Order: sequence, then C-alpha cells, then structure tokens
Amino acid sequence: MIIRESVKLNQFLFSKIILFIGIILIGLLALSEAESQGSLKSRQGIVAIVNSDIITRFDLISRINFILFLSKLSNNEKVIKRIRPQVITGLINDKLKLQAARELKIKVSESELATAINEVEKNNRIPKGQMVEFLKKNRINYQTFKLQMEAQVAWRKVILKKVRSSVKISRDSINETIEEIRANKGKPEFLVSEIFLPFNNKEPNNLVYQNAMKLFLEAKKGGNFAALARSFSQSASAANGGNSGWIRAGQVDKNLAEIIAQLTPNGISNPVKGEDGYYIIKLRKKRKSAGLTESKVKLTIEQIFFPTHSASNKLTIERIKEKAEQITASLKTCNSMSEKGQELDSKNSGRIKVDDISKLPRSIQNIVIDIPLNKASEPIVVSSGVIVLMVCNRSDGQITNQTRNQIRGMLLMKRAELLERSMLRDIKRAAFLEIRR
Repeated sequence: MIIRESVKLNQFLFSKIILFIGIILIGLLALSEAESQGSLKSRQGIVAIVNSDIITRFDLISRINFILFLSKLSNNEKVIKRIRPQVITGLINDKLKLQAARELKIKVSESELATAINEVEKNNRIPKGQMVEFLKKNRINYQTFKLQMEAQVAWRKVILKKVRSSVKISRDSINETIEEIRANKGKPEFLVSEIFLPFNNKEPNNLVYQNAMKLFLEAKKGGNFAALARSFSQSASAANGGNSGWIRAGQVDKNLAEIIAQLTPNGISNPVKGEDGYYIIKLRKKRKSAGLTESKVKLTIEQIFFPTHSASNKLTIERIKEKAEQITASLKTCNSMSEKGQELDSKNSGRIKVDDISKLPRSIQNIVIDIPLNKASEPIVVSSGVIVLMVCNRSDGQITNQTRNQIRGMLLMKRAELLERSMLRDIKRAAFLEIRR
C-alpha cells in the first residue's frame, strides 16, 4: 500500500516537473519570438511612407546592393551614404508609379515582366533566364528587383495610354521636322546618354544639384554610366540606360548644346542646369548629319547643243552664248524646244531621261533641280560647246513612308518624355510623402 502511494506521488511530482519545464520553455520561446520580432522590426524599419505604402530598410538595402553591383561602385560606407538619397527617391518613384497604374487599372502580365527582365539580362551580359540565380548568388533580394521592373513596365503603360489619348502628331509637325533635318544635313550630330534629375517642390534646387554631383563623381570614378542612369535618372531614356540617341544642337537647351559640343567621345559632363532639372551628359560618338533617306529625283530634259571649236576664244564663246539665248528665249514648251533643235540640225540635241539627278554633274544639278518646268535655262558652257536645257517634267524626291513613321515615332517619344516628367511631378506634388532619416 505504501509502495503504491509512493508510486502515485512520484508520478504526480514528475508530471508537475514536466509542466513546470513546459511553462519555462513556452516562456523562453515567447521571449525568443519577441526578441526575434524586435530584431526583424529593426531590420525592416520604415524608411519612407508613400501614401498608403511603405518602404522598408530591407527594400533600401536590397536596392543599394543591386545598384552597387551593376554600377561597379565600391561597396563602402562612403559610397552608400552618397547614393542613399537617390536610391530612396527611386524607391519612392516606383511606389508612385505602381499606385498610378493601379488607379488606372493597369496590370503587368508575367510575359511583360519577363521581357523587361530579359532586357536587363541582355544589357548586363547575364545568360537569359538566369536573373534569379544571379541575384541569389550575389545576395540581392529578387522581390525588390522584381518590384522595380514591375514599376518600370507599369509606368510605361501609363504613359502610353496617356499619349494615345491626348497626343496627336500632325502631318505639319512631321513636315516641319523633315525640313529641319534637311536644313541640318552635314552639320554635327551627337550620340549621347543622360542622367536627368528634375527640379521638384519637395527639394531645393541646390540639393538636386548636390545629388547630381554625387552621381557625376561616381561616373567619373568608373561607375557604369548606363547602370547609374537606369537606377537614378528620371527621364524616359532611363529604361534604355540613359540612351537619348542622335541629337543636334538645336534640339536641346542652348547651354546643354554648348557643353555637348565641347565633349570628346566617352567624355562626361559636370551636372548642367536645364530648364527643368540637372543633366549629366555622356558623349558616345560624333558624326555629320546624313540628312534623310529620300527616293531619287527623276527628270526629263530637252537639250539644244551649240558646238564650239577647240580653238574658240572667249569672244567666240560669248557670241555663241548670245546666239543661243536669242534662239531659245521665246521657246515656252519642250516640244517647241525639240522642233528648234531639229531645225538647227544640231547634233547632241534632243530629249534626255534622267533616272537619278545625283548622277549629273553638280553644276547641272544646281540648275535643273529647281528651274521652273518648260523654261529655257541660261546658256551653259561645257567642254565642247554651249547647251540650253529645259525641264519637261520632274518627279521630286519623296520621303519614304518608313522614314515618316520613324519621324512620327521620334516626335511621340519627345512628347511622351515631356508628359512623363509633368505627370510624375504632379503625382509627387499631390502625394503624402514622409522620409525617415
């Protein structure tokens, strides 16, 4: 009996001990969980609030790591401190862009996202489809990168929707651009890339300049300009690594044009103040404008030839010129010109078909390109005589449809860039933003 009671007592005490240990373990686990959450909260601390969205410290660190790697910048506290404000600005812009897309019910499909990621892989010589592994290998958070790509694609769709609904490129605008390109044939053109930081009412202009100067210093130290442009530039060209294509002096602000003209290939400018922000320009190449691709000018010409002898002196030639002018001055049609040539029994007279005006001597081109139809030219001295020309018909060189479409696309891109800047500025002005230091 005593033994049985002793066994029961032992069982009771054992169960109490187990219960006590369990309580302690639960307490320790709870304490550990609280500490873990506190640590996570510290690591995930809020860096900025953008309307109803937040940007965490983790987002910031992941974006910084990604930029440092692609831009080939040194991974040290000094560099991180220098680029931190621009990285936060980029994260804020991404949130605003995604919010604008959601408001317009614009979504980004998986295929659109994959295309954007493939473009980044291509630009950074990463094997296609290996971005996830690449980021993992370099300890860069994939979700942060994915969010950036999604923001870029969504914003592009927002701008495209706005452009299609509000921007019309008229035939007159295309024709004006064609004339401008023709007028600038042979003049210098510059292949440039840019990093653009706009003015905004949230920051004083001198702070924008300071941020631009920080990026300039990193680029001068060997940072990858295209990667810096993708990460920090706030122009439409950012998605293409800042590539602005070929430009002429008249297409940019006067002070920008002067700076570009002074750069040598691969040279990078100090931050240059434009009308709407600061630009950092990289000159990649220079060339002379080739003008436009136009179809060939075709002509039908009636000619009367007045021969001279090889020993003819200047006085004789002048007399022949006077005679030629007297004979042809009253001729008003190519048929009457043809009849007069036959009447004179002049060899080398008659009708000539020209399939390409550029094959004629330059001196003749300059006469027949714009002389009115059915009007006799002034006598022209050639090697073996004097000729008088009359243009019977002329099919002017036409701008091809392909060229017109390219010009339309170029003008749309310019309008889209202006629209993008004004939209982002307006969205930012209306947004609730809180940046925590």
